Amino acid sequence: MAVVLGVNGVDGHGHDAGAALAVNGRLVAAVEEERLVRVKRAFGLPPLRAIREVLALAGYTMSDVDTIAYPWEPATMGVPDDDITARLDYWCRTVDPDAGRTPDPRFIPHHEAHAWAGLAFTPFDLRSQTGVIVLDGSGESTSGACYRLCGGRLEQLWSLPQHSSVGIFYEAVTQYLGFRWGDEGKTMGLAAYGRDRALAKTHPGMSDDRAPVAPPFTSATSPRRRHEELRAQIVAELVALHGERLSFNQRADVAFAAQHWLEERVLQYVAELVNGLRALVLSGGVALNCTANSKVAAYCRRHDVQLVIPPTASDTGVALGAAVAASPDPAAFTLCDEVALGRAFPPELIIKQLRTVGLPVVQCEPADIVRALTSGTICGWLEGGSEIGPRSLGHRSIVARPDSTPVRDRLNVLKGRESWRPLAPSLTPDEFTRNFPNSSPSPYMLIAATYDPLVPGGLEGVVHVDGTARPQVVHTDGVYRNLIMAMGAEIGTEALVCTSFNRAGEPLVYTSADAVLSAKHMGLDLLAGDGWMAPL
Repeated sequence: MAVVLGVNGVDGHGHDAGAALAVNGRLVAAVEEERLVRVKRAFGLPPLRAIREVLALAGYTMSDVDTIAYPWEPATMGVPDDDITARLDYWCRTVDPDAGRTPDPRFIPHHEAHAWAGLAFTPFDLRSQTGVIVLDGSGESTSGACYRLCGGRLEQLWSLPQHSSVGIFYEAVTQYLGFRWGDEGKTMGLAAYGRDRALAKTHPGMSDDRAPVAPPFTSATSPRRRHEELRAQIVAELVALHGERLSFNQRADVAFAAQHWLEERVLQYVAELVNGLRALVLSGGVALNCTANSKVAAYCRRHDVQLVIPPTASDTGVALGAAVAASPDPAAFTLCDEVALGRAFPPELIIKQLRTVGLPVVQCEPADIVRALTSGTICGWLEGGSEIGPRSLGHRSIVARPDSTPVRDRLNVLKGRESWRPLAPSLTPDEFTRNFPNSSPSPYMLIAATYDPLVPGGLEGVVHVDGTARPQVVHTDGVYRNLIMAMGAEIGTEALVCTSFNRAGEPLVYTSADAVLSAKHMGLDLLAGDGWMAPL
């Protein structure tokens, strides 16, 4: 038996700590530390609770684990291997002091972990002709890589140094616009209001220097410090070009130009790779840019290539990717649409817990919940296992009717979101085809789709100012799809607003206790799930 524990986290300054467990070539659990410690992105925290959780979900102890896989190469970061080995050993002994042994460490290059996280969601029959592009801010000392999957192994075609980072550039623009690190999605949303693409000509350009392999670490400056210096340098150049005080329209134009530049660069990499491929995997933090992904998806459609963007494209997926990479046969992993890899709470347990805190829980059918939603109710939805990745996908979600702009506006207020930011729909394949006939479906809300304005109304609450939406196409039968179908029966549109069940600055809820606390702080109207609902 092969048991591999993938972990991510850097004590003191890392982000997106988490753990994933693979047993005999099958991923059995994956959980992010933020969901358990209730600190968004788990900055600087080790993945101790996540490790405990995935072991508990699988019924294992640390003594059962053969390998602990870490999605970073210490030497390439300028850190001795022994230092990271000692850190991993400490985490294991802290989680399970009674373990008779600790697992053997294995270091996986960061961008390879991203690549395997994406390949795990790639249809198995396409893998013999699959390419992978990974783009992020920084891995160890690089910011991207390109691979082909050959004979079950990754063959690296090129790597991208930090000074050519697409991700660092977009981070810098985000900071310049007044947002925080991690708010790059706001820059993408703001870009829809921009009009002056000519600004792209005056933006600080990023070189496109690529090498067949990652260069060895030789600088006295750490890669992390170099990342920060490059970002600060670009911000300073933007200030010199455009000034420090911008109107909303000026900020939108800067975002628009930056978005256009990013799309051109990503499409350049895609165009160079797709010839002869049947599938293209796009991974890394840049792959969360839904607008750029829509351009890539259109290009892939024209070339008969299937685009795969995993729900864990960001560093939320590198623990998973490391677990896959360190398994005996990583190319045999197939997750497809399996995203609910966290803990699932039985409905009867949730009902008992909610009644314990005084909520009037009643049993119901999907139609009962939908009737509440059509009256304008905003509902916290808790059902099944917790999702992996940064997107809410119908397990820990806030849902509402999709055709109401007043409901959209109220929901943004309750969540503490900017009024100009879009919401997303979950919908059936048929509804997607009706409303977005020339776009590519995504099961993970990762590809923007262009709305057909000739279709009769039904999605007014989820279509952005630029005529696009970020739909989740729900193929799998189950409780959530039943709720979507019930909405279709009520209003004629098989769709729901679906946004993450959390307040601004808070991670997605994990337990029913998290759901109650978050819902009450936001002022939601209802909690609901599989066969139950509870007015708040």
